[in-house]
Amino acid sequence: MEQPEAYAYLDHNVLDLVTKGDPYKVKELLKEVKLTPVYSDETLKEIHRSRGYEEKFLELLEEINAKFIKPVLDNNFKQTGDAKIHVISPKVAYEQFLSNKSESPEGNFGLSEMMMKFYGGKQNFSFEEIFEEGANELQAYLSQAVESLKNISGFSSREIEYLKNCISILPEVMKDQTSKIAAELDQRDETPISKFEVETGIGPKLLKNIQPPNVVLQIWEVISKKMDLKNMELDTFFGIKPISFDEDSDRGRTLQEKVNAIYHQLNFLGYYRDSNMKKENRFIASFSDMTHAGIASFCHVFLCGDEDLVMKSAAAFEYLEIKTKILHYKANKSIQMIGWD
Repeated sequence: MEQPEAYAYLDHNVLDLVTKGDPYKVKELLKEVKLTPVYSDETLKEIHRSRGYEEKFLELLEEINAKFIKPVLDNNFKQTGDAKIHVISPKVAYEQFLSNKSESPEGNFGLSEMMMKFYGGKQNFSFEEIFEEGANELQAYLSQAVESLKNISGFSSREIEYLKNCISILPEVMKDQTSKIAAELDQRDETPISKFEVETGIGPKLLKNIQPPNVVLQIWEVISKKMDLKNMELDTFFGIKPISFDEDSDRGRTLQEKVNAIYHQLNFLGYYRDSNMKKENRFIASFSDMTHAGIASFCHVFLCGDEDLVMKSAAAFEYLEIKTKILHYKANKSIQMIGWD
């Protein structure tokens, strides 16, 4: 009887190590333990950011016969909690990625810029300007989408005109909703992260002393003592359980979404926080790591060389009772197994 495949998700740091001589003999490990390496859209994004080395990474994925993992979305583009493995050439997948990238909006309507400013970045822009630019970006994207409806049957000119009118007032509506909080944030001399750490005493120095097991529970105990959270549950605080005013509060979160939520909150609080979050490239890398952690939860093994990524992933996997095992590759040290039975 044929044995089911065991999938191994490789972080970009590990892929980079393999292209530089494979000091930990990752390729041998994959063969000996019969692990099927997989890569994702996030892997392709990281390859795209590795200017000048794209071909080297794609050739490596080809060499190790890596398969493509893709979370399954429903008709509303929401996660279903499932993922599919596809047999496709990494080079073909990359070409498709580039094609899709050119058709998608470059930004995320101000969300990344807002979060970067939370961490001390974007110092030349106010929160008001960031919110305004995000609204204008969203308006432009929706306007373009409405224009494409002219070529689709089933939409009358009257309906299209109505949508255009709604979109035209979007920046004004969003400004009304964000102006108060923008003004409050812009009046502060310190960043929101700094203010939070000063007022609560919670930050990297405190949280890095917390050792496994039960990391999330330990952090919750610390937070509960330092903050007034009597009416909030752990799962709500860490974003595992939706709150009433969420857009889709009636939809339960998938395991991948729960991993991402815990990871994001741990990073915000300061547990093995990613460095230099105020810099755009480091901010992007941090969110990429969070996405890797979520996708790795679909796999049997997660190979990773980034300690901050490993520790936050391990904490999330432990709390959610995810069986994914983590192999931590540390420079000049032996491989550490986390969650291995």
